[in-house]
Amino acid sequence: MSTIPASFRAFRIHNDTEGYRSGIDDISLDDLAEGDITIRVGWSGINYKDALAATGKGKILKRYPMAGGIDVAGTVVESSCERFQPGDEVLANGSGLSEVRDGGYS
Repeated sequence: MSTIPASFRAFRIHNDTEGYRSGIDDISLDDLAEGDITIRVGWSGINYKDALAATGKGKILKRYPMAGGIDVAGTVVESSCERFQPGDEVLANGSGLSEVRDGGYS
């Protein structure tokens, strides 16, 4: 079964005392918002909404910092949801990703 390393790289978007900025950060699972499922990312695409969020041109994100990416495909590592079990391959698009939930850019 796939595991998540103690630290990993993610494309994070910030809006704080240093201003609006985005880039690659080294983070851990503790840096991500709580959720029901942890996915080891295999793929994530980029689209217009992601570009708007990353540049600050659109008011997409509802909280900061956040990992961008409105879609993700990968393997479930951990789940508190009965529908998904570790080892399941999943695809998610929208669902608040890169808006209110950390997205697939990690």
